[in-house]
Amino acid sequence: MKPFFTRQLFPVIALCTLSAPALPLGVGDVTSGQVNPITRQVEQQTQRMVEQAMNRRLEKQVSAQGTELKERLTELPSVLPILTRQGQKAFNDIQLDDGFRAVESQWLVTGTAAELASLDRPGITVLERRELTGLGMTVVRFQVAAELDSHKALQAALPKLTDRLDRNHIYTPQTGATEPIPETGMPQWRSLCTAPVRIGMVDSSIAKDHPVFGDAQIVQERFLAFAEMDGTLTEPTVHGTAVASLLVGKSPGRWPARLPEATIFNASVFYDRDRTLSGATLGHLLEGLNWLAGQDLSVINISLTGPDNQLLAAAVTRLRKRGMLLVAAVGNQGPSVSPLYPAAYTDVIGVTAADRSGKLYRWANRGEQVMFASNGVAVPVAHPDAGMVADSGTSLASPVVAAALACRRTEFSEDKAVETLINEATDLGRPGRDTRFGHGFLDF
Repeated sequence: MKPFFTRQLFPVIALCTLSAPALPLGVGDVTSGQVNPITRQVEQQTQRMVEQAMNRRLEKQVSAQGTELKERLTELPSVLPILTRQGQKAFNDIQLDDGFRAVESQWLVTGTAAELASLDRPGITVLERRELTGLGMTVVRFQVAAELDSHKALQAALPKLTDRLDRNHIYTPQTGATEPIPETGMPQWRSLCTAPVRIGMVDSSIAKDHPVFGDAQIVQERFLAFAEMDGTLTEPTVHGTAVASLLVGKSPGRWPARLPEATIFNASVFYDRDRTLSGATLGHLLEGLNWLAGQDLSVINISLTGPDNQLLAAAVTRLRKRGMLLVAAVGNQGPSVSPLYPAAYTDVIGVTAADRSGKLYRWANRGEQVMFASNGVAVPVAHPDAGMVADSGTSLASPVVAAALACRRTEFSEDKAVETLINEATDLGRPGRDTRFGHGFLDF
Protein backbone atom coordinates (compact mmCIF):
# COMPACT_ATOMS: atom_id res chain seq x y z
CA MET A 1 0.00 0.00 0.00
CA LYS A 2 1.31 3.43 -0.90
CA PRO A 3 1.72 5.93 1.95
CA PHE A 4 -1.49 7.96 2.29
CA PHE A 5 0.47 11.20 2.32
CA THR A 6 3.80 12.38 1.03
CA ARG A 7 6.31 12.45 3.89
CA GLN A 8 7.44 16.00 3.69
CA LEU A 9 6.38 16.62 7.24
CA PHE A 10 6.76 19.69 9.31
CA PRO A 11 6.19 20.03 13.07
CA VAL A 12 2.69 20.88 14.04
CA ILE A 13 1.37 22.82 16.92
CA ALA A 14 -1.58 22.53 19.14
CA LEU A 15 -3.09 25.77 20.28
CA CYS A 16 -4.85 26.02 23.60
CA THR A 17 -5.19 28.72 26.24
CA LEU A 18 -7.88 29.61 28.70
CA SER A 19 -10.68 31.76 27.31
CA ALA A 20 -10.70 35.46 28.13
CA PRO A 21 -13.58 36.61 30.33
CA ALA A 22 -16.53 38.19 28.54
CA LEU A 23 -16.41 41.98 28.51
CA PRO A 24 -19.44 44.33 28.57
CA LEU A 25 -20.55 45.61 25.18
CA GLY A 26 -20.21 49.24 26.16
CA VAL A 27 -22.61 52.22 26.15
CA GLY A 28 -23.43 53.01 22.53
CA ASP A 29 -26.92 54.17 21.59
CA VAL A 30 -29.21 52.63 24.21
CA THR A 31 -32.43 53.54 22.43
CA SER A 32 -31.38 52.08 19.10
CA GLY A 33 -29.55 49.07 20.53
CA GLN A 34 -26.50 49.95 18.41
CA VAL A 35 -22.94 50.05 19.76
CA ASN A 36 -20.84 53.09 18.99
CA PRO A 37 -18.00 52.05 16.59
CA ILE A 38 -15.41 53.87 18.71
CA THR A 39 -16.68 52.12 21.83
CA ARG A 40 -16.49 48.74 20.09
CA GLN A 41 -12.94 49.45 18.93
CA VAL A 42 -11.88 50.29 22.49
CA GLU A 43 -13.55 47.13 23.78
CA GLN A 44 -11.81 44.97 21.18
CA GLN A 45 -8.46 46.52 22.02
CA THR A 46 -9.10 45.94 25.72
CA GLN A 47 -10.01 42.32 25.09
CA ARG A 48 -6.82 41.79 23.10
CA MET A 49 -4.81 43.23 25.99
CA VAL A 50 -6.55 40.88 28.42
CA GLU A 51 -5.83 37.89 26.19
CA GLN A 52 -2.19 38.90 25.81
CA ALA A 53 -1.81 39.21 29.58
CA MET A 54 -3.39 35.77 30.05
CA ASN A 55 -1.08 34.28 27.44
CA ARG A 56 1.99 35.76 29.19
CA ARG A 57 0.90 34.22 32.49
CA LEU A 58 0.20 30.93 30.75
CA GLU A 59 3.62 30.95 29.10
CA LYS A 60 5.31 31.30 32.49
CA GLN A 61 3.17 28.48 33.89
CA VAL A 62 3.93 26.14 30.97
CA SER A 63 7.63 26.94 31.14
CA ALA A 64 7.73 26.04 34.82
CA GLN A 65 5.82 22.80 34.20
CA GLY A 66 8.07 21.77 31.32
CA THR A 67 11.22 22.48 33.31
CA GLU A 68 9.92 20.43 36.22
CA LEU A 69 9.11 17.44 34.01
CA LYS A 70 12.47 17.47 32.23
CA GLU A 71 14.27 17.68 35.57
CA ARG A 72 12.29 14.75 36.93
CA LEU A 73 13.01 12.64 33.85
CA THR A 74 16.75 13.17 34.30
CA GLU A 75 16.39 12.21 37.96
CA LEU A 76 15.49 8.61 37.08
CA PRO A 77 18.39 6.42 38.21
CA SER A 78 20.44 4.68 35.55
CA VAL A 79 19.09 1.38 36.89
CA LEU A 80 15.51 1.40 38.22
CA PRO A 81 14.08 -1.91 39.54
CA ILE A 82 10.44 -2.39 38.47
CA LEU A 83 8.28 -4.55 40.73
CA THR A 84 5.03 -6.40 40.12
CA ARG A 85 1.93 -5.70 42.18
CA GLN A 86 2.93 -8.66 44.32
CA GLY A 87 6.35 -7.16 45.08
CA GLN A 88 8.36 -9.45 42.81
CA LYS A 89 11.10 -7.86 40.72
CA ALA A 90 10.00 -7.89 37.09
CA PHE A 91 13.02 -6.25 35.44
CA ASN A 92 15.49 -3.38 35.59
CA ASP A 93 14.48 -0.24 33.70
CA ILE A 94 17.91 1.03 32.56
CA GLN A 95 19.29 4.04 30.72
CA LEU A 96 21.20 3.22 27.54
CA ASP A 97 24.24 5.03 26.19
CA ASP A 98 22.07 6.93 23.69
CA GLY A 99 19.87 8.33 26.50
CA PHE A 100 16.86 6.12 25.79
CA ARG A 101 15.70 3.47 28.24
CA ALA A 102 15.11 -0.27 27.89
CA VAL A 103 14.52 -3.46 29.83
CA GLU A 104 17.97 -4.61 30.94
CA SER A 105 19.44 -7.36 28.73
CA GLN A 106 16.13 -8.06 26.96
CA TRP A 107 15.64 -8.13 23.20
CA LEU A 108 12.80 -8.87 20.79
CA VAL A 109 12.95 -10.57 17.41
CA THR A 110 10.49 -11.62 14.72
CA GLY A 111 10.96 -14.25 12.06
CA THR A 112 9.97 -17.66 10.75
CA ALA A 113 10.13 -20.79 12.90
CA ALA A 114 13.31 -21.88 11.13
CA GLU A 115 14.96 -18.48 11.63
CA LEU A 116 13.96 -18.30 15.29
CA ALA A 117 15.51 -21.71 15.91
CA SER A 118 18.90 -19.98 15.75
CA LEU A 119 18.15 -18.49 19.19
CA ASP A 120 18.96 -21.87 20.70
CA ARG A 121 22.55 -21.11 21.57
CA PRO A 122 24.71 -20.31 24.62
CA GLY A 123 24.19 -16.82 26.08
CA ILE A 124 20.53 -16.55 24.95
CA THR A 125 17.53 -17.47 27.09
CA VAL A 126 14.12 -17.39 25.40
CA LEU A 127 11.58 -15.90 27.81
CA GLU A 128 8.44 -15.82 25.70
CA ARG A 129 7.13 -16.53 22.22
CA ARG A 130 3.91 -14.86 21.04
CA GLU A 131 1.88 -15.24 17.87
CA LEU A 132 0.64 -11.70 17.17
CA THR A 133 -1.87 -12.70 14.52
CA GLY A 134 -3.38 -9.21 14.23
CA LEU A 135 0.01 -7.89 13.19
CA GLY A 136 1.02 -11.02 11.28
CA MET A 137 4.15 -11.40 13.41
CA THR A 138 5.71 -14.09 15.57
CA VAL A 139 7.65 -12.28 18.30
CA VAL A 140 10.17 -13.83 20.67
CA ARG A 141 11.38 -12.01 23.77
CA PHE A 142 14.77 -13.21 24.97
CA GLN A 143 17.48 -12.36 27.48
CA VAL A 144 21.17 -12.26 26.67
CA ALA A 145 24.42 -12.64 28.57
CA ALA A 146 26.53 -9.51 29.02
CA GLU A 147 28.84 -10.36 26.11
CA LEU A 148 25.86 -10.43 23.70
CA ASP A 149 24.08 -7.32 24.99
CA SER A 150 24.67 -5.05 22.00
CA HIS A 151 23.56 -4.77 18.39
CA LYS A 152 27.07 -5.51 17.18
CA ALA A 153 27.38 -8.71 19.20
CA LEU A 154 23.93 -9.98 18.19
CA GLN A 155 24.55 -9.18 14.53
CA ALA A 156 27.58 -11.44 14.69
CA ALA A 157 25.74 -14.17 16.62
CA LEU A 158 22.45 -14.01 14.64
CA PRO A 159 23.36 -12.71 11.17
CA LYS A 160 20.07 -13.82 9.55
CA LEU A 161 17.98 -11.91 12.09
CA THR A 162 19.86 -8.62 12.37
CA ASP A 163 17.21 -6.63 10.47
CA ARG A 164 14.39 -8.02 12.64
CA LEU A 165 15.68 -7.76 16.19
CA ASP A 166 15.95 -4.86 18.58
CA ARG A 167 15.97 -3.99 22.26
CA ASN A 168 12.90 -4.19 24.45
CA HIS A 169 12.82 -0.40 24.56
CA ILE A 170 10.73 1.61 27.01
CA TYR A 171 8.39 4.34 25.78
CA THR A 172 6.99 7.27 27.77
CA PRO A 173 3.82 9.42 27.73
CA GLN A 174 4.06 13.03 26.56
CA THR A 175 2.39 15.37 29.06
CA GLY A 176 3.72 17.85 31.58
CA ALA A 177 2.86 18.71 35.18
CA THR A 178 -0.78 19.12 36.17
CA GLU A 179 -2.56 21.60 38.39
CA PRO A 180 -6.18 21.96 39.54
CA ILE A 181 -8.38 23.94 37.20
CA PRO A 182 -11.12 26.33 38.34
CA GLU A 183 -14.70 26.12 37.15
CA THR A 184 -14.06 29.03 34.77
CA GLY A 185 -11.46 26.92 33.01
CA MET A 186 -13.76 24.05 32.08
CA PRO A 187 -13.65 22.67 28.50
CA GLN A 188 -15.00 24.80 25.67
CA TRP A 189 -14.91 22.21 22.89
CA ARG A 190 -17.79 20.92 20.77
CA SER A 191 -18.96 17.56 19.47
CA LEU A 192 -17.24 16.67 16.21
CA CYS A 193 -19.74 14.07 15.03
CA THR A 194 -22.44 11.77 16.36
CA ALA A 195 -21.39 8.75 14.33
CA PRO A 196 -20.72 5.50 16.25
CA VAL A 197 -16.99 5.58 15.48
CA ARG A 198 -14.55 3.01 16.86
CA ILE A 199 -11.24 4.54 17.91
CA GLY A 200 -8.21 2.90 19.52
CA MET A 201 -5.79 4.11 22.19
CA VAL A 202 -2.44 2.79 23.42
CA ASP A 203 -2.05 4.31 26.85
CA SER A 204 -2.31 3.77 30.59
CA SER A 205 -5.51 2.40 32.09
CA ILE A 206 -8.57 4.67 32.13
CA ALA A 207 -10.39 5.41 35.38
CA LYS A 208 -13.77 4.54 33.88
CA ASP A 209 -15.62 5.53 37.07
CA HIS A 210 -14.69 9.21 36.62
CA PRO A 211 -17.87 11.33 36.37
CA VAL A 212 -16.96 12.72 32.92
CA PHE A 213 -17.30 9.28 31.37
CA GLY A 214 -20.90 8.72 32.52
CA ASP A 215 -22.36 6.44 29.87
CA ALA A 216 -19.24 6.53 27.67
CA GLN A 217 -18.46 3.27 25.90
CA ILE A 218 -14.93 2.26 26.90
CA VAL A 219 -13.45 -1.19 26.34
CA GLN A 220 -9.98 -1.76 27.72
CA GLU A 221 -7.56 -4.66 27.89
CA ARG A 222 -4.44 -4.75 30.07
CA PHE A 223 -1.04 -5.86 28.76
CA LEU A 224 1.17 -5.83 31.85
CA ALA A 225 1.99 -9.51 32.46
CA PHE A 226 5.08 -11.64 31.87
CA ALA A 227 5.13 -15.26 30.77
CA GLU A 228 8.12 -16.07 32.99
CA MET A 229 6.58 -14.92 36.27
CA ASP A 230 3.35 -14.60 38.20
CA GLY A 231 1.72 -11.24 38.77
CA THR A 232 1.42 -8.08 36.70
CA LEU A 233 2.92 -4.61 36.78
CA THR A 234 1.18 -1.81 38.68
CA GLU A 235 -0.99 0.15 36.27
CA PRO A 236 -1.28 3.97 36.46
CA THR A 237 -4.50 5.70 35.40
CA VAL A 238 -3.58 9.40 35.11
CA HIS A 239 -2.48 9.62 31.48
CA GLY A 240 -5.09 7.35 29.91
CA THR A 241 -7.87 9.07 31.86
CA ALA A 242 -6.73 12.46 30.56
CA VAL A 243 -6.51 11.33 26.93
CA ALA A 244 -9.86 9.50 27.02
CA SER A 245 -11.56 12.57 28.51
CA LEU A 246 -10.57 14.53 25.39
CA LEU A 247 -12.39 11.97 23.24
CA VAL A 248 -15.53 10.93 25.13
CA GLY A 249 -15.53 12.97 28.36
CA LYS A 250 -18.54 15.21 28.96
CA SER A 251 -20.41 17.17 31.63
CA PRO A 252 -24.19 17.18 30.97
CA GLY A 253 -25.52 20.71 30.49
CA ARG A 254 -22.03 22.23 30.45
CA TRP A 255 -19.85 20.71 27.74
CA PRO A 256 -20.30 17.77 25.35
CA ALA A 257 -18.11 14.85 24.35
CA ARG A 258 -16.15 15.32 21.16
CA LEU A 259 -17.26 11.81 20.13
CA PRO A 260 -20.53 11.24 22.02
CA GLU A 261 -21.41 7.95 20.30
CA ALA A 262 -17.89 6.53 20.01
CA THR A 263 -16.55 3.30 21.44
CA ILE A 264 -13.01 3.66 22.78
CA PHE A 265 -10.76 0.59 22.72
CA ASN A 266 -7.86 1.16 25.09
CA ALA A 267 -4.78 -1.06 25.26
CA SER A 268 -3.35 -0.43 28.74
CA VAL A 269 0.44 -0.83 28.45
CA PHE A 270 1.97 1.70 30.89
CA TYR A 271 3.44 0.64 34.23
CA ASP A 272 4.17 2.82 37.25
CA ARG A 273 7.64 4.21 37.78
CA ASP A 274 6.30 6.77 40.23
CA ARG A 275 3.21 8.97 40.47
CA THR A 276 3.70 10.82 37.17
CA LEU A 277 6.50 9.08 35.25
CA SER A 278 5.17 5.88 33.72
CA GLY A 279 6.69 3.67 31.06
CA ALA A 280 5.70 1.01 28.52
CA THR A 281 7.91 -1.83 27.30
CA LEU A 282 7.97 -2.49 23.58
CA GLY A 283 6.86 -6.07 24.22
CA HIS A 284 3.67 -4.90 25.89
CA LEU A 285 3.18 -2.14 23.32
CA LEU A 286 3.26 -4.72 20.51
CA GLU A 287 0.73 -6.90 22.36
CA GLY A 288 -1.55 -3.88 22.72
CA LEU A 289 -1.28 -2.96 19.05
CA ASN A 290 -1.97 -6.57 18.11
CA TRP A 291 -5.20 -6.53 20.14
CA LEU A 292 -6.27 -3.23 18.58
CA ALA A 293 -5.62 -4.67 15.12
CA GLY A 294 -8.54 -7.04 15.66
CA GLN A 295 -11.09 -4.43 16.81
CA ASP A 296 -12.23 -3.04 13.43
CA LEU A 297 -10.89 0.46 14.09
CA SER A 298 -10.44 3.38 11.72
CA VAL A 299 -7.97 5.37 13.88
CA ILE A 300 -5.51 4.57 16.68
CA ASN A 301 -4.12 7.31 18.96
CA ILE A 302 -0.62 6.73 20.36
CA SER A 303 0.36 9.41 22.89
CA LEU A 304 3.84 8.10 23.69
CA THR A 305 7.37 8.44 22.32
CA GLY A 306 10.70 6.68 22.30
CA PRO A 307 13.46 5.48 19.98
CA ASP A 308 13.28 4.02 16.51
CA ASN A 309 12.87 0.26 16.79
CA GLN A 310 12.72 -2.30 14.01
CA LEU A 311 9.82 -4.26 15.49
CA LEU A 312 7.77 -1.15 16.18
CA ALA A 313 8.37 0.04 12.62
CA ALA A 314 7.19 -3.33 11.28
CA ALA A 315 4.03 -3.19 13.43
CA VAL A 316 3.20 0.32 12.21
CA THR A 317 3.59 -0.74 8.58
CA ARG A 318 1.29 -3.73 9.06
CA LEU A 319 -1.39 -1.66 10.78
CA ARG A 320 -1.37 0.85 7.91
CA LYS A 321 -1.73 -1.97 5.41
CA ARG A 322 -4.85 -2.98 7.30
CA GLY A 323 -6.32 0.47 6.66
CA MET A 324 -5.86 2.05 10.10
CA LEU A 325 -4.77 5.66 10.48
CA LEU A 326 -2.16 6.07 13.23
CA VAL A 327 -1.92 9.40 15.07
CA ALA A 328 0.95 10.02 17.49
CA ALA A 329 2.38 12.77 19.69
CA VAL A 330 5.69 14.13 18.41
CA GLY A 331 7.15 14.55 21.90
CA ASN A 332 8.00 17.12 24.56
CA GLN A 333 11.80 16.94 24.61
CA GLY A 334 12.34 20.34 23.01
CA PRO A 335 12.99 21.83 19.57
CA SER A 336 16.59 20.60 19.26
CA VAL A 337 15.89 16.91 19.88
CA SER A 338 16.02 14.37 17.05
CA PRO A 339 12.70 12.94 15.84
CA LEU A 340 10.97 10.53 18.21
CA TYR A 341 8.93 7.46 17.37
CA PRO A 342 6.38 6.27 16.38
CA ALA A 343 5.40 9.81 15.26
CA ALA A 344 8.45 10.02 12.97
CA TYR A 345 7.52 6.95 10.92
CA THR A 346 6.28 7.77 7.42
CA ASP A 347 2.97 6.00 7.96
CA VAL A 348 2.13 7.93 11.15
CA ILE A 349 0.44 11.33 11.50
CA GLY A 350 2.54 13.35 13.94
CA VAL A 351 0.88 16.02 16.10
CA THR A 352 2.44 18.77 18.21
CA ALA A 353 1.05 21.29 20.69
CA ALA A 354 0.58 25.07 20.84
CA ASP A 355 -1.61 27.61 22.61
CA ARG A 356 -4.49 29.59 21.13
CA SER A 357 -2.31 32.60 20.49
CA GLY A 358 -0.47 30.51 17.89
CA LYS A 359 2.65 30.02 19.94
CA LEU A 360 4.33 26.63 19.83
CA TYR A 361 4.45 24.69 23.10
CA ARG A 362 7.83 25.43 24.65
CA TRP A 363 8.95 21.79 24.82
CA ALA A 364 7.36 20.56 21.58
CA ASN A 365 9.68 18.67 19.24
CA ARG A 366 10.13 20.08 15.77
CA GLY A 367 10.94 18.52 12.42
CA GLU A 368 9.51 16.94 9.32
CA GLN A 369 7.63 14.35 11.38
CA VAL A 370 4.78 16.73 12.26
CA MET A 371 1.63 17.09 10.18
CA PHE A 372 -0.90 18.95 12.31
CA ALA A 373 -1.20 21.25 15.30
CA SER A 374 -3.96 21.17 17.86
CA ASN A 375 -4.84 22.23 21.41
CA GLY A 376 -2.12 21.12 23.79
CA VAL A 377 -1.36 23.86 26.34
CA ALA A 378 -3.21 24.16 29.67
CA VAL A 379 -5.86 21.75 28.42
CA PRO A 380 -8.66 20.81 30.86
CA VAL A 381 -8.57 17.03 31.34
CA ALA A 382 -10.01 14.51 33.76
CA HIS A 383 -7.81 13.31 36.63
CA PRO A 384 -8.57 10.13 38.61
CA ASP A 385 -8.15 11.93 41.96
CA ALA A 386 -8.97 15.57 41.35
CA GLY A 387 -11.90 16.07 39.02
CA MET A 388 -10.47 18.27 36.26
CA VAL A 389 -6.90 19.56 36.00
CA ALA A 390 -4.94 21.67 33.51
CA ASP A 391 -2.26 19.75 31.64
CA SER A 392 0.04 20.42 28.70
CA GLY A 393 1.88 18.36 26.13
CA THR A 394 1.76 16.86 22.67
CA SER A 395 -0.03 13.84 24.19
CA LEU A 396 -3.09 16.03 24.60
CA ALA A 397 -3.02 17.45 21.08
CA SER A 398 -2.81 14.04 19.42
CA PRO A 399 -6.26 12.70 20.47
CA VAL A 400 -7.97 15.86 19.20
CA VAL A 401 -6.66 15.17 15.69
CA ALA A 402 -7.43 11.46 16.08
CA ALA A 403 -11.05 12.30 16.95
CA ALA A 404 -11.42 14.55 13.90
CA LEU A 405 -9.97 11.86 11.63
CA ALA A 406 -12.32 9.23 13.04
CA CYS A 407 -15.25 11.46 12.10
CA ARG A 408 -13.92 12.14 8.61
CA ARG A 409 -13.39 8.41 8.02
CA THR A 410 -17.16 7.85 8.29
CA GLU A 411 -17.50 9.80 5.04
CA PHE A 412 -14.18 9.53 3.25
CA SER A 413 -11.36 7.16 2.37
CA GLU A 414 -8.13 7.28 4.38
CA ASP A 415 -6.39 9.61 1.94
CA LYS A 416 -9.42 11.88 1.58
CA ALA A 417 -9.93 12.06 5.35
CA VAL A 418 -6.38 13.34 5.82
CA GLU A 419 -6.79 15.72 2.88
CA THR A 420 -9.91 17.27 4.42
CA LEU A 421 -8.02 18.04 7.62
CA ILE A 422 -5.19 19.58 5.64
CA ASN A 423 -7.72 21.86 3.95
CA GLU A 424 -9.35 22.75 7.30
CA ALA A 425 -6.08 23.58 9.09
CA THR A 426 -5.28 27.23 9.76
CA ASP A 427 -1.87 28.00 8.29
CA LEU A 428 0.64 29.26 10.86
CA GLY A 429 4.25 30.35 10.57
CA ARG A 430 5.65 30.56 7.04
CA PRO A 431 3.09 30.26 4.22
CA GLY A 432 2.41 26.63 3.44
CA ARG A 433 3.79 23.69 5.34
CA ASP A 434 6.72 24.33 7.67
CA THR A 435 8.78 22.54 10.29
CA ARG A 436 7.11 24.28 13.23
CA PHE A 437 3.38 24.07 12.47
CA GLY A 438 3.08 21.51 9.69
CA HIS A 439 -0.08 22.05 7.66
CA GLY A 440 -1.46 24.27 10.40
CA PHE A 441 -3.67 24.40 13.46
CA LEU A 442 -6.85 22.38 13.93
CA ASP A 443 -9.10 23.91 16.56
CA PHE A 444 -11.67 21.37 17.73
